[in-house]
Amino acid sequence: MSDVKTFYLNYDYRCPFARNLNEHVVTALKAGAPYNVIFTPFNLSQVHVPEDAPPIWDDPDREGDLMANEVGYIVSKKFPDQFYDTHIGLFRLRHDEGKSLRKFDELARVLETNGVDSEVVRNLLGAKTYSKDVRGLHESQVSEHDIFGVPTVYDDKKAAFIRIMSRPTSDSSASIELLERAVDQVFKYSVFNEIKHSKVER
Repeated sequence: MSDVKTFYLNYDYRCPFARNLNEHVVTALKAGAPYNVIFTPFNLSQVHVPEDAPPIWDDPDREGDLMANEVGYIVSKKFPDQFYDTHIGLFRLRHDEGKSLRKFDELARVLETNGVDSEVVRNLLGAKTYSKDVRGLHESQVSEHDIFGVPTVYDDKKAAFIRIMSRPTSDSSASIELLERAVDQVFKYSVFNEIKHSKVER
């Protein structure tokens, strides 16, 4: 098993594969997996901005692309005890319920369901209290690690994009085993740069 116990896992709530891995990691952590995971926002819209266009953080027309990730980050900072459930709830809002991540009222419903004061979050969002932090986290992932998407697992030396095809089941031990394998792959066996099955079991 890898000696690495603290690492980062990025997310963008719009990505179904980020949902899969983040769900597994949260399930494993709740079941006692011995890791310190730092969840960090990464914005997929910014990755696709043309070179001659302003960054999405400077484009008022793209505020909706920033909202959900910043809400998740605010919860992690101001309501850490509610973060895991809210984090997964925001993924489910998009991928299970098919709701928009660009409407605060929809996000607020997830917040309130998980014991988070949505008005506090709304005010912090409106004041852009954490906007600079969220932007900095994205930009540091790109500049320091060449990260290009989600979900990526990384520390200060190594980073790897991981696409998990399954979601957690009632057996949390399966999520713990999956997380252990992923951590080993990224930090212990990085000689394997890419493994991709030609066919995926459904």
